[in-house]
Amino acid sequence: MLDDRPAQPCTSERVARMNREGADLSGTPGDIDVAHRTTMVLAGGGLLAIALALGFVLTAVGAARTGELALDESISRHRDAALSAVARGIDVGFGTTVAPVLLLVACGILWTRHRFAAVALGALTTVGWLSVELGKALVRRPRPPAATVHALVSETAADSYPSGHTAFVAAVLFASVAALALAGRRTVAAWLLGVPVVVVVGLSRLYLGVHYLGDVIASVGFAAASILVATVVARPALMRLRDDTTRAVAG
Repeated sequence: MLDDRPAQPCTSERVARMNREGADLSGTPGDIDVAHRTTMVLAGGGLLAIALALGFVLTAVGAARTGELALDESISRHRDAALSAVARGIDVGFGTTVAPVLLLVACGILWTRHRFAAVALGALTTVGWLSVELGKALVRRPRPPAATVHALVSETAADSYPSGHTAFVAAVLFASVAALALAGRRTVAAWLLGVPVVVVVGLSRLYLGVHYLGDVIASVGFAAASILVATVVARPALMRLRDDTTRAVAG
């Protein structure tokens, strides 16, 4: 997601152009003013608060009354072997065991090409992914009843809200977009590739019978809010790393 246009020779002209493109993201005269940065941090904090509040409301009302349980039951009646195999594969591939390995491998590959991209992707993805632990710990929403939805994998802890699997892929998407924007690159390819992946992973959690719709939607909000705040707060350090990396490559 982080390299959506052909590599170009690292000339002094290119370095100057990149610096101009990213000037508004660094500590140069184009720096975002304090008020604007504060607004973005407050927006991220507000979105996180809304996501938390939604979790408490959904848990208090109950999945039967919100219609989420009925949706999971409906999905469970339309399964087939191929889709079940794909959903189980997603469950393993983006779970707490394999997902960190995938992220480390991706960052390792990026490190050999562009250290800024590797650090930004790794750090921001981690922040976005781990943010859901706040919701899980505070909301403690029960999982869908396995017998009712005929769950295909066993999840019994009261940590349904929000979805960690969905949060991981959403965090990768938002971290990729942030890194591309900070590097002065286009983000269209990241959105086009990332959004369908987030949707598919989210649907797979409903298909397996281990999450409700609200859990999946909220996970995107948690990831977006935390990465927005982290990007604004860490922007000066990330920009210094970007400039140092660019100069090292050009030199």
